[in-house]
Amino acid sequence: MKKLLQTNKYLLLLLFVLCAPAHALGQDAESGNPLNWCRNGAFPGDGTNFRLARVLGAKGARVYFHGDDEGCPGPKCRQKAYVVPGNEVIVSRSFGDWLCAWYQPPKGDETVGWIPAHQLSVTEAEKNPPPARWLGSWEFYQNSLDIRRGAEAGTLAVEGEALWRGLGDNVHTGGVKGKARPAGNVLTVEEEVCRVTLRMVGDYLVASDNSDCGGMNVRFNGVYHRKRARVRRGR
Repeated sequence: MKKLLQTNKYLLLLLFVLCAPAHALGQDAESGNPLNWCRNGAFPGDGTNFRLARVLGAKGARVYFHGDDEGCPGPKCRQKAYVVPGNEVIVSRSFGDWLCAWYQPPKGDETVGWIPAHQLSVTEAEKNPPPARWLGSWEFYQNSLDIRRGAEAGTLAVEGEALWRGLGDNVHTGGVKGKARPAGNVLTVEEEVCRVTLRMVGDYLVASDNSDCGGMNVRFNGVYHRKRARVRRGR
């Protein structure tokens, strides 16, 4: 009887494994998310190997993003959004022959999704960018990061504000202020329980935090670019 029960347990376990969705069979060791996840919001905290890439292809071609639903990425997962040859994207994790990519158009919101690896020319991020590359005012929508030289040699002073807007007047805020030394192309700043990690990738900063930097839903997570100067128009 005991042997029969053990056999039944083994068969049930085998059946569960065979019937489980592909993405449920493995998780990313760093984020804990399914291996086939590649989505907006999760992108900045879903990896550490961020690199720049150029889209390849003939002039006029379209390279489509693909989603991360069950059974994706693949032909059935093609989205409406696309990039064209020459566009610059940031890539992070891989899944088979696909790369998770982020693209910011000149106007409008960013797009995140899977792109076939053979349609991208990837360049490794600069390992030791000079301190001056970090300096300036950076923004991601309403979030901001100001980076200046610290009082101690080799340090950088970081001050940031993050904002989350709900319905009506429901607004939550957060912030971080501290000094740190870059470790290669990574800069981690801490203030009490808040920790924000910045990774320099070309002319972008990929920011992720530990969810302890302000009110509910407030996150520094995002891909920041230098704040654009406002053009003053004459009267």
